[in-house]
Amino acid sequence: MTLHRPDKEHHIPLAAISFVHAEGRSVAIVLTASGANEPTIYRVTDVSETDALAFADAVTAALPEVPAPDGAELVTTRAPRPPEPPRTRRPAVAAAVALPLVALGAFLALNAPRGAYAAAFWLLALAAAAGGLLAYRARRRS
Repeated sequence: MTLHRPDKEHHIPLAAISFVHAEGRSVAIVLTASGANEPTIYRVTDVSETDALAFADAVTAALPEVPAPDGAELVTTRAPRPPEPPRTRRPAVAAAVALPLVALGAFLALNAPRGAYAAAFWLLALAAAAGGLLAYRARRRS
């Protein structure tokens, strides 16, 4: 299991866990320890009581029959990964807007005398696109 903290991530193998105990709205993950050492305890707080009980039951059911003698030695800690940039839908939105515009422009060009309506349509579409781009850039700067 991996515990995400603001400054680090702890990867705890199931063999390192002695038991998991739900305590109201928190969960205590107690690692195995040799007789001379105190067991290391990780706490996860501010969870619902139902989720805490379900998590404790699920982890307890998955624990190996023979745990490691000293669970703290198996825990690895590293800096948290940077968040992935959000995926954008710009290409799909652009295609959804451009395809009907191109179809309408072609229809007007083929069915209007000398393409007068098509020229007016494309001038208006270009003005609308420029206005949309300016509004988008102004929103990003503020």
